[in-house]
Amino acid sequence: MGMVTKSPGKTREKLVSAAMELFAKKGFDKTTVDEIVARAGVAKGTFYLYFKSKDDLIKELAFEVMPIMAMPSLNDPYITVSFPTLESYLLQLGREFLSFYSENYRAEIFFHMLSVRERMKSIDDIYHQACSELLREGARRITAYVKVGFEDALIAFQVFLASLMHYLHAGDCLGFSREHYLKKAVDVVLNHLRLSASV
Repeated sequence: MGMVTKSPGKTREKLVSAAMELFAKKGFDKTTVDEIVARAGVAKGTFYLYFKSKDDLIKELAFEVMPIMAMPSLNDPYITVSFPTLESYLLQLGREFLSFYSENYRAEIFFHMLSVRERMKSIDDIYHQACSELLREGARRITAYVKVGFEDALIAFQVFLASLMHYLHAGDCLGFSREHYLKKAVDVVLNHLRLSASV
């Protein structure tokens, strides 16, 4: 029988998973590398095989929990074929977003990241880059369906994204099902766009 070796990918996943759980509960500052490796069940030296420092891990996780990662259909090159109406496309994006943040402490880490980004320049830079890219791409996708100016499309996508963020933060206070809320949010966006063009 051959020697069994640990998969490097699995070890890295364990470290990332342990860090996500601890960061979600304690925040970035109060979580130590010692706690991460103890939760992952690996030696401290193993951490540094995968990450230069805790800050290096934080930066990676910060990007991983960004809203741009939550909407894979933004990368669909054939959106108007896959989704014949803007309504169906926005509903798909919204479902992807809400599903993404319902898993693996992502929402908690994202909101924590927002609370500390002003004092952590590297996270602030990641946030600005990812947020700008997401908004531009979302607006561009809206213009594939609607003849409106880029500014109107950008505002429409910002309203859509803000409504999704609000649901993450306060959905349990609203008294609506996730799907009902999402449909109402999409209606708001479509109504905004109808002021400028026919959808």
